Amino acid sequence: MAQALATRALLAKTTVVGKSAFGGNTKALVARAAKPAAVRSVALNVVARDAPWCPGTEAPSYLDGSLPGDFGFDPLGLGKDPAMLAQFREAEVIHARWCMLAIAGMLTTEILGIGNWIEVPLDMANGKDSLYLGQNLGPAMVWSTLAVEGLLMGVAEGRRAGASDPEARIYPGGAFDPMGMSKGNLDELKLKEIKNGRLAMVAVFGVYMQSAVTGEGPVANWVAHISDPWSANVGTNAVALPYINPEAFGSGFWAAAAPTWYPGM
Repeated sequence: MAQALATRALLAKTTVVGKSAFGGNTKALVARAAKPAAVRSVALNVVARDAPWCPGTEAPSYLDGSLPGDFGFDPLGLGKDPAMLAQFREAEVIHARWCMLAIAGMLTTEILGIGNWIEVPLDMANGKDSLYLGQNLGPAMVWSTLAVEGLLMGVAEGRRAGASDPEARIYPGGAFDPMGMSKGNLDELKLKEIKNGRLAMVAVFGVYMQSAVTGEGPVANWVAHISDPWSANVGTNAVALPYINPEAFGSGFWAAAAPTWYPGM
């Protein structure tokens, strides 16, 4: 309605101007004024980012490469919601740091001969003396250990999670950066951290599964594998791959089978 009234007013004004200034040319002016102006349309070509994790595929629009370690991987679309994406990012970094500490502890205790990661916690559960890097700390009690860990972790996590800035909750700095590493190339350090953290999460999961099958720690399993790779691997384990004959990976099996398959060897 408003547009129609404005058009009528424009036509009326043009007619008056035409009479006073151009005399008999009024109709031409009215026709020219009534003709709508041409509308220009602009086409925007949006080029999707190639997903680095799988060349030839498109990365989701919300994964634009701005986040550390963003390789365009989200096949389930879990990060479509910006709020959820921020939570997933924070959770991934925190879990990555935990797993980097965990895999280092799992390997260190076994390498130093203290025991594997399965046996060491059992001392506390069975009421034995607690050992820390070979030093006897006396009888270990579950409640006292939980109290100390809860206090230390509660203070640290309380300070970190209390930050209002989402970026500060992930990279708080200050007291959490006593070596001042954030003063260098922070973007490069963020990328290195998330890459190593993702590898550590996969490693810890692998150690869990491996220990559940063999009942040994990662170092013992690795030593057994490099000592006899053909007999100690994932294929010779009846739990991991129950449909493969374990004898097929032993030296005796191949020594007897090869001459039959290839006479003259």
